[in-house]
Amino acid sequence: MPSALISAEITSTCNALGDANKSTKYILGPHCKESAKDLIKYLRRDDETNSIRRQLGDTNIVHTDLIPIIVYFGDNEELFDVILRLLVNLTTPAMILYNEELPADKVERQLYQQIISHLQKYKVAFANEAFWKILRTKLTSILNIAHGERTEEKGLIAERIIILIRNVLQIPTDPETELCCHDNPNAHDTVVYVLNQAGMLDILIYIAMTPDEGHYYLHLLEIMMLMLKEQDPESLAKSDRTRTCTEKQKDENELKRIRDREVKEKRKWID
Repeated sequence: MPSALISAEITSTCNALGDANKSTKYILGPHCKESAKDLIKYLRRDDETNSIRRQLGDTNIVHTDLIPIIVYFGDNEELFDVILRLLVNLTTPAMILYNEELPADKVERQLYQQIISHLQKYKVAFANEAFWKILRTKLTSILNIAHGERTEEKGLIAERIIILIRNVLQIPTDPETELCCHDNPNAHDTVVYVLNQAGMLDILIYIAMTPDEGHYYLHLLEIMMLMLKEQDPESLAKSDRTRTCTEKQKDENELKRIRDREVKEKRKWID
């Protein structure tokens, strides 16, 4: 655990971001940008047990502060960049934090699971269409700049947005939540749906079809894989067959219509 002093500083820094409780609109703190930068610095100096990351997870600032800040103040370029960096950091996959190895020690495994639990709460919070519409607009504006004319800063923002999508999709679904809510869409499917509704998936498809954006292709490949990771292969195959049969029937109907028209035309000449 962090020392009592550092823990108090982190709590104070989180409080300085702003307040979501006084009205329906988030109230930005006067030192919000500086506070977000401080949180990034704290995370860089985190210990081996990820105590600072876990404290931030306990406060759930992704839901209470960071997403609302983007939604209400996304037009503030400097603030947007800092909050985006913080979101990318906080959604870092747990396995990366543990060097791609599940901790063998019982205590470490519990801490690892705590981080997973925090990430799962974040994933639910990211089912926010307004949030992804802001990011779609930002990404679109950057892509409208020719690749050779983009500043390094713009390129980094675009990449961070794409990495954030990947990080969110990579978060595993909570099995306990799935058991009690099996009749409802799970968090993963909900996030994918919201990304589609916000128009973000269309932007990703555009990137995938643009040769100049090839430096994003590996990220996109991973995103596509993650989107399908919780789908049943048999159901997907059946869905594909259904779609193919439908298209085939449509083509056959169109062909029949053309043939009928040709027959009528021939009869006119005969008559």
